[in-house]
Amino acid sequence: ELFEMGAARCGAAVAGGGVVVGDNLECDVGGGGAAGLRTVWIRRAGPLPVGAVGADHPLTPDWVVADVVDAFQILRGDR
Repeated sequence: ELFEMGAARCGAAVAGGGVVVGDNLECDVGGGGAAGLRTVWIRRAGPLPVGAVGADHPLTPDWVVADVVDAFQILRGDR
């Protein structure tokens, strides 16, 4: 529902697809994926949660990047 509200404020719909960029694996990647969106996880320093990422796990992002610049390159289609 949160992602639908955000898309609506931008004049779009989640059903039309989209990409969520965030640094919180559970909220951003998990929530975006559950809403049917592709996800970019900005991985900050620190360990990966054990068992959080892999194959068909709901917390597996479509892309993992180091910073916002890398995420922007994905959104522009440069990666």
